[in-house]
This record gives sequence, C-alpha cells and structure tokens, in this order.
Amino acid sequence: MPLPFNSYPRLALSLFPAFGVLAALLAGWFGLAGLLFLGTSVVIMVGTLAPRCAWFGPLISALPAGSEGVCLTIDDGPDPEHTLALLDILDQHQAKAIFFLIGDRAAHHPELVREIARRGHVIGNHSQTHPAATFWALNPWRMWAEIAGCQQTLIQITSTTPQWFRPPVGHHNLFVAAPLRALDLKMLMWNCRGYDAVEKDAALALRRIEKSLRPGAIILLHDATPICEEVLCGTLNLLQRNGLRPQLQID
Repeated sequence: MPLPFNSYPRLALSLFPAFGVLAALLAGWFGLAGLLFLGTSVVIMVGTLAPRCAWFGPLISALPAGSEGVCLTIDDGPDPEHTLALLDILDQHQAKAIFFLIGDRAAHHPELVREIARRGHVIGNHSQTHPAATFWALNPWRMWAEIAGCQQTLIQITSTTPQWFRPPVGHHNLFVAAPLRALDLKMLMWNCRGYDAVEKDAALALRRIEKSLRPGAIILLHDATPICEEVLCGTLNLLQRNGLRPQLQID
C-alpha cells in the first residue's frame, strides 16, 4: 500500500522547527535558536513518550464517563506457549478481551489468531514487527509499513478489519495519525497497568493493577511473558472481588 497523501503535510510540519532553529542561527539569534530547540525537544519527548498524551492525534485511554465495567486488553501475542492458556482462563471467567497482536507473530501462528476470534474476543493492530525501541522515531514510510502491514496481515488471516490500534510500548509520534485515518483505526491506550511485560513478580504486578483499578479502567496486560497467566487470573479475581465486569464496548 502506498503512503497516504495526508502524511505529507505532517512531514512538512515536522521540518518547520528545524528550519526555524537554522534561520535563527544564521541571523545570529542564538538565544532564540536555543529556546526553539529546547521547546521543540520537550514537545517531541512528551508527545511521543507519554502514552496518554494526545498532542499528535486522538486516542482513548479510559472508558466513557459513567461506565460501570472495565476493558481488558492483552498485548504482544499470539504466542504458542501462552495464548491458548490465556484463552482458557478467560473462558473460565466468562470474560472477553481485546488482543493487540503483532503482525509477524500472527503470520507465524495464524491458527492462534483464528482461535482468539472464534472464542469471541476482539483482535487489534499492534504493528507488524513491534519495534519497541524505535517506534517513537519512525519516519512516515516506516510508520505506514508497520501499521498498514499489520492491518493487512490480520485481515488476510481473519477476513475481518481491526478497528483498534495500540502502538508498541505506547509510544507514538507525529506520523501515527495519518495511517490511522487512512485505515479507519482508532488508537486505544490504557489507564491501568501492572508493568507485567517487564515485572517478574506477579504479585507485585497485581498490586499495581489494584491501585488504579476502578470502573471505566482500560487494563493493559501482556501475552508471552513468564507471569502472564498468573497475572490474568489474578486480575480477573480482582475484578470479581470489586464487582467489575470486563466489556468490549469502548465508545
């Protein structure tokens, strides 16, 4: 798929600060150049690295006001070692989740993708290769390849078009919005997490989740970790104790 036309204005916009700094330097206004550089750096850092910052495009990080349930989301699958176990745990609790899948992993395990869909869960786009360390800095062409590539992979496997996108580790830049508009995707973040992707202690991850658990929460969990099954089971038990039900309706 070619790069959508609406990416080019954002590409031009991204160059304006650099031209401004260069013009100020050439004019000898070194203080102004420094302020422009510092201000631009702050905007870029906050806008790209803060998952719930919407400076570079619309996103959803909580269920609508007044929601009585919560939304379970599970990132980084499918995984041949853990995904089926997670599905069984969800079945035992009669709960549904949104699985944000990595395109390359989905292509290697299409049967798991179809099983997720068969059991009534929603499948979301989590980029084609999950470049966690560099996604925030991708140019428009690489950004399009990651998002559109995953979308195409998931459509080919499921014959269904994903509605939701989540960027790797929540980082997003100026060039995310154009592909999302072109592909009719919405960016879904979270407001409740236990850092279970890096945490080795499931009990600690669950305590973090409990601290921010409330009606309207969008909970971030992960597939393909040593503690993922324990964390999912513990999270579902927390929901039951607090009288909260998982829901798939977001907006």
